[in-house]
Amino acid sequence: MTGKIYEKKTTGKISENFVKNLLGVMPNWHAKLVRPFKDTLNREMSLETYYCLQTLRMNGTMTMKQLAQQLKVPKQQVTKLIDTLSTHQFVERVNNEEDRRSIRIRLTPKAVSYLDKYYLKNTGFIQMLEEQLTMEELMQLNDAMEVLDRILPKLK
Repeated sequence: MTGKIYEKKTTGKISENFVKNLLGVMPNWHAKLVRPFKDTLNREMSLETYYCLQTLRMNGTMTMKQLAQQLKVPKQQVTKLIDTLSTHQFVERVNNEEDRRSIRIRLTPKAVSYLDKYYLKNTGFIQMLEEQLTMEELMQLNDAMEVLDRILPKLK
């Protein structure tokens, strides 16, 4: 019985430390990573638009529901985003031959070309990381991102 009480206390303290660490990390996370990354987008597109395009690029053709789940936003928000991207001819809606009600979204060649060119001309964020961090620090930061990518999806 004592072991279980100790386990709960330890888990509670770990959770409390996590919250303290999270509150300590968030200002730097935003100021040192999110804001500079957004700045490299040069106001050409929003961060949400960039995520959407890259998600479609990594996953290929997706349904609206799949895309909304992957982006962690409501389907209505994805619909508006896809409407805008469609207007710019960056995505196209493809009918599913097996289910006429199902529509899949995919990048157009124009979007792929744009993303390729965009990456080449906007390497400022990567350069900033490489200039300010040692190789060991970059590896640690990358390892931390991999840990977060593995653990965060477990939260509801």
